[in-house]
Amino acid sequence: MGFFLAGLLLLIFQHDPTREEIIARARTYGMVFREEVVPFAPASRDNAPPAQEMKQQPAGPQQAAPADTHGEILVTIPAGAGLEDIAALLEKKGVAAAAAFEAEVHRQGVEQKLKAGSYYLPAGDIKEIIRRLTS
Repeated sequence: MGFFLAGLLLLIFQHDPTREEIIARARTYGMVFREEVVPFAPASRDNAPPAQEMKQQPAGPQQAAPADTHGEILVTIPAGAGLEDIAALLEKKGVAAAAAFEAEVHRQGVEQKLKAGSYYLPAGDIKEIIRRLTS
């Protein structure tokens, strides 16, 4: 009889989560809104930067990895790249040491939040690099 009453009370006084509570819980699982995802070019386009990033680049001859006026380096993270792939790419471009980048990503627990796309990244500032790759 007690279980029946307890169950009945739970059904009557059950509260539905608010939209904010649902969004907060989804973010803890690494989910994002469609508008927050960085689009990437298909593999057939030879890792060309997305159209949005192309508008921001100056016109004229392009180098393989041009640096902008703020000393940042253009890096394109391909779709499906894992942490080790991204770390190796950053080291190859001279942005960050692979081991230091991997260690900081593990420390922050953002292994699954790294996003594909083209980014201008500051050389040596690992925390800022991670912030840009996960936002």
